[in-house]
Amino acid sequence: MRIALVLVALTSVASAEPDPQFAKIIKQAATNYQKWTRVDERPNIAPELCRAPLPEDYGKAAQVRLSAAEDGPHRQKLFYLWASDKWAYLKMHALPADFAIVKQSFTTKRHVEAKAAPVKLDALSFGNPGPITWTKTPHGALEIDQPKELFIMAKTVDSDATDHGWIYGTVATDGTVTSAGKVETCMHCHVDAPHGRLFGLPKD
Repeated sequence: MRIALVLVALTSVASAEPDPQFAKIIKQAATNYQKWTRVDERPNIAPELCRAPLPEDYGKAAQVRLSAAEDGPHRQKLFYLWASDKWAYLKMHALPADFAIVKQSFTTKRHVEAKAAPVKLDALSFGNPGPITWTKTPHGALEIDQPKELFIMAKTVDSDATDHGWIYGTVATDGTVTSAGKVETCMHCHVDAPHGRLFGLPKD
């Protein structure tokens, strides 16, 4: 099954200086995204429910995703997707002007299956489960290894300086904004996106 991409093929090193008017927005998203939520994570129930918890009440771990790109910098890249407003993203309409989405990418290594530790019932009521860090591929299971760039889309005011209100950006692992604004390689891909420049994740 093809995994739809939310962000686009960008060169790891930008070919031009980031647009200063948008670099601040991209940097802010890169700084704050881990305070958001992964788009496929489900919060855990509070332990004060007035009934016995059911299995579907508990949080669902975020699943690492494999890019469907066959070439370019996104080829066989593992990533998590974070959204500043998860529910707006899932609806794919009426996105606020300050909405942003971050693709957190990683290099890969071969996944070796480990024996699962027993789960204690008391632990299920507090916090989200840890994310799933590996996924199956036609060439075997791959696991996240070293962090790579962040790939970012941010919604702003529609103008000639934006792609129908969207700007794109990349941030290196040291926090340097390496591109920001109307990044041509991003626009070339996202013009075909079905949700106003967004693709979306597949349904489970």
